[in-house]
Amino acid sequence: MEKKIVIPLFILGVLIISGIWILTSSYLTARGQYEDGYEQSKQFAMEEANLKNISKINTFNSDQKYHVITAKNNENEQVYGWISNIKKERKMIVKKKTAGITKNEALESVNEEHNPSEIISVQLGMDEGIPIWEVKYQDESDRYTFDYVNFYDGKIIKHMALKKS
Repeated sequence: MEKKIVIPLFILGVLIISGIWILTSSYLTARGQYEDGYEQSKQFAMEEANLKNISKINTFNSDQKYHVITAKNNENEQVYGWISNIKKERKMIVKKKTAGITKNEALESVNEEHNPSEIISVQLGMDEGIPIWEVKYQDESDRYTFDYVNFYDGKIIKHMALKKS
């Protein structure tokens, strides 16, 4: 009688452990692809643009993949760096933080024009060679919405909304 209970419990335990292992492995693989090349991009930024104290690096995907860096330059000024062609011949654009609008100013632009119901995220990016703030939010129609706000002047240059199915 005990064998009838032990064998199914053992099989169930193996299935649960296997499922957890597969999900964890999938997550770590996906996260690793997102962060792939961060160390090389940091090194490139320090060597090519003389950046130091790199405090943040994120991945942004649009027409191509970018690594966006927050750091300080040799004059100890806050700067942003956009690195493209991550897998090939890397290229970098560096702008002082004061050359553009802030994250909060980008949010104000979006709030004034579209009145989002819930902000999902705000991050620096690049679109067609223009530094931007990407603001993701839920709009009043419950659509997942992206606004690209020009880093230099705060104008919304792209507005995309995806209807939920």
